[in-house]
Amino acid sequence: MNTKSAAAVVTGARHLRTGRNGQDAAAAWARDAAGAIVVCDGCSAGAASEVGARIASQVAIAAIVQALVIGVPPDELWNLVRARIIVTLERVLAELPDRERAVHDHFLFTIVAAARRGDSVSVWAVGDGGYAIGDREHLLGPFADNQPPYLGYELLGASVAEHRDAADAYAGALVVGSDGACELGLAQFTAPHFVDHPDALRRELARHARTPERIDWDARRVDRRPATLQDDGAVAVLRWRS
Repeated sequence: MNTKSAAAVVTGARHLRTGRNGQDAAAAWARDAAGAIVVCDGCSAGAASEVGARIASQVAIAAIVQALVIGVPPDELWNLVRARIIVTLERVLAELPDRERAVHDHFLFTIVAAARRGDSVSVWAVGDGGYAIGDREHLLGPFADNQPPYLGYELLGASVAEHRDAADAYAGALVVGSDGACELGLAQFTAPHFVDHPDALRRELARHARTPERIDWDARRVDRRPATLQDDGAVAVLRWRS
């Protein structure tokens, strides 16, 4: 029942055109009959929301791994992860002069995380994005006025809704993705080669972020089509033998 994992992030075509940083982040871990995957997507309106997304993805994966190793019950796992992220961001905010500005500039991000231990899998999310358990895809959002809930609002005293799901491990695969990656269809990333080959996942996302070109020699022109991945894309995958 060996578990394998992979995670990849690419900057979408729209951000490449405008010279903006990619705002997504991803992380993955696997060992024996356990594994964890996380993706975060920074708010496009934030000045540097990739900062919070990258911090949160690393804090989340570390918290999930620790919980899986010491055997934290599934119903307590996501409470621990959520609290660990909030505590970490609070420590950073304590050193900054303008709390509200810092949250809006750096700490507004969505998160979709999943874990597998033994015969069970579970998913936790705040905001948009999506996940696939085997070939069953679940999309989160869209939300009214294109304003998904962000965990960062909890730092400003707001109550933030979350999504949880659970299933048996018979599916053999878990995928989590940011909302941009969801447009590609997440179930395709359960294919074995995405965890068997270290760079396969990143290369596939990068292919979708490129603008296809074809030279028409007779007409002496270059024909370009829009890239299929306009937004940034983050995907993380777990696979195991059922």
